[in-house]
Parts: sequence; structure tokens; C-alpha cells
Amino acid sequence: MVDTLPGPDLEALAEVMRTLGHDTRLRLIATLLAQGEKSVGEIEAVTGIGQPGLSQQLGVLRKAELVQTRRAAKQVYYSVAPDAFIAAATFLAALAGTGPVDKPAQVDRKASPARGSAAMFAKIL
Repeated sequence: MVDTLPGPDLEALAEVMRTLGHDTRLRLIATLLAQGEKSVGEIEAVTGIGQPGLSQQLGVLRKAELVQTRRAAKQVYYSVAPDAFIAAATFLAALAGTGPVDKPAQVDRKASPARGSAAMFAKIL
């Protein structure tokens, strides 16, 4: 449930969202989701993302544990790590109104710094 996510889980959720916020990484995840496990060469052919950018973005996804790898001889195969998306899927389903929501999480405004523009700051004063 959204309201039961403690701080560290929210941080992990934010990290998943930041990682997916890059169009190339999102395209890679979408490709693997739609087509299943692919080798690096197959991913390059399907997406048109060339080296070294492809390797760099796959490395970011691997470090974030959003993909899993399997090695067969000299080939490395990538697939989506579905468990890594459970919290994000639950959160987004709640936002979309298609998932369960208990009550909104309470935000400790004293603990987190205010973010926003100068105009927002002026409104607060």
C-alpha cells in the first residue's frame, strides 16, 4: 500500500523512477518487456542504439537492478527484472486510480527541505 511505504522504500521508488526517467533506458526496458530476453547485439539491432551508448545505459539499468543478465559463452543476455518494478507499479496504479489506496502518507514538512520556485516561496511567506 502506498501509505505504508517507509522512507527507505520511498527512496528506492524514487531511484527506480529516476532511472526510468531517461528516454533511452525507458526504451530499453520497453523493448525487453515486449520482446523478452535479448543479447546485446539483438538489442542494438532492434533499438538502433549504437555502442558505446547502449553499453552505458545497460550498465545503469544493471546497477539499478532493473535488468538481469545471463551469460552464454561470449554473449550477455538481458531481461527485465520484474520484482524490481513491484513497488513502482503499485504506486503508479494507486496514482492512476486502478490500485488500492488506503490514506495519503503523512509528509513531515520539517524533515524535508522545501522545493519549488521563488514564486512558490513568496506564496508561502
